[in-house]
Amino acid sequence: MDQLIPSLATLVVSFSDCFHPQVFQTFQSLVAGWIVCLGPRTISEVWQATGWAAKRHHDTAYAVFESAAWEWDDLGIVLATLILSHLVPGGVVWIVVDDTLCHKRGAKVAFGGIFLDAVLSTKGHKTLRFGVNWVVLGIAVPIPFRPDRYYCLPVLWRAYRKKGQAGYQSRPHAAAAMARLLAETTPDRTLWLVGDSAYVNAATLQSRPKNLQLIGPLHWKAALYERPEPPREGQPGRPRKKGQRLPAPKAMIEDVATYPAEVQTVVFPQTTRELRLQVIRDVLWYRGCKTDPVVVLLVRDPLGQWRDEALVATDPTVSAEFILQGYCRRWSVELAFFDSKQYLGLNDPRVWSERSVERAHPMAWFVGTLTILWYAIDGHAGAHVHRDRNWYAHKVTPTFTDMLGALRLQMWQYEVFGPSGTESPSPETIETLLHKMAAVA
Repeated sequence: MDQLIPSLATLVVSFSDCFHPQVFQTFQSLVAGWIVCLGPRTISEVWQATGWAAKRHHDTAYAVFESAAWEWDDLGIVLATLILSHLVPGGVVWIVVDDTLCHKRGAKVAFGGIFLDAVLSTKGHKTLRFGVNWVVLGIAVPIPFRPDRYYCLPVLWRAYRKKGQAGYQSRPHAAAAMARLLAETTPDRTLWLVGDSAYVNAATLQSRPKNLQLIGPLHWKAALYERPEPPREGQPGRPRKKGQRLPAPKAMIEDVATYPAEVQTVVFPQTTRELRLQVIRDVLWYRGCKTDPVVVLLVRDPLGQWRDEALVATDPTVSAEFILQGYCRRWSVELAFFDSKQYLGLNDPRVWSERSVERAHPMAWFVGTLTILWYAIDGHAGAHVHRDRNWYAHKVTPTFTDMLGALRLQMWQYEVFGPSGTESPSPETIETLLHKMAAVA
């Protein structure tokens, strides 16, 4: 199947200016093949899923990833524009960053190395795997059909290069570069970047665009300071950059006399909790933000079920609830990683050259983001896959698999029954469909 249904083609045509016309035609076919492919999403399997394998050599597909002139960043900015215009037309834009490991094999795989596999590791046992480490930035959006969670839609990504490799850039610096790129292309919107402790440091905090703010964890031993007093008239020397040293967050959370605590009811997407909150505003975290003031939020669960948290935000005026609810969006990127590996073949392409690795694997994120965007705009109104699973009587829908299944079903209905949905399928179409469903490898 090489044709996209009209509702999806309307979105994909927005990327036509990023390609040569002939390359864009092949890219569209690869997107369709990636969606309907039933087996591992190697390039050759995806090419077979397009239906072009008998007419054109599979080198055509490999050439799109290896030698054609296009860049993911260009597509990512267009994709982000579509997301903002359709799903977040106004207000704050939440972006999430994290890294994940794409499993690979082969001594000559570009950017390959031994990395910690966070999925297979536990607190007491660290598991290392060979693969390519990716830093991914996505937009966390609410979907009207799932008010209980946020969806992370990846739009930009970077393959991490280890020290000594050409183009080396630390993960936080790669994340900062992507966040700045997105902020500079949307100057009229305020972006809030959310990350874990690996991405809350000087690399992401300093030299930010004015419309880019950040929320993340603060180390319990972080060095905090008061803002310095203005210099006295005639005082010799340069003005002070830091005021008096403050206690570390670990001491602050226990000192409720100096730093008063207030129990507030905080509403999360799936629950409501009473939490003890301490808000310390207009302090300096010099190592991270230099002389820009920040707000520190210390969180403790009176029931003792949740661990203590120390969070920092770069805008000292925001509320505690805003910080907590914003930080909770971070988990959505982990679900995006899971979906891309389990259902869209992030690990599957068997490519090894630099350009092929940089381009082929992120197709999983690109197709995943397109699927959710399509479903939120038009797909929810069409046909859905029905399966007899009575043991899932309380399943919350739609899930990502429901969205991807609906897209596949509607694409096959369009292929088999035509644009009107009432045409009689030809024997050749039925034969092709049966062979695609029966093929093992």
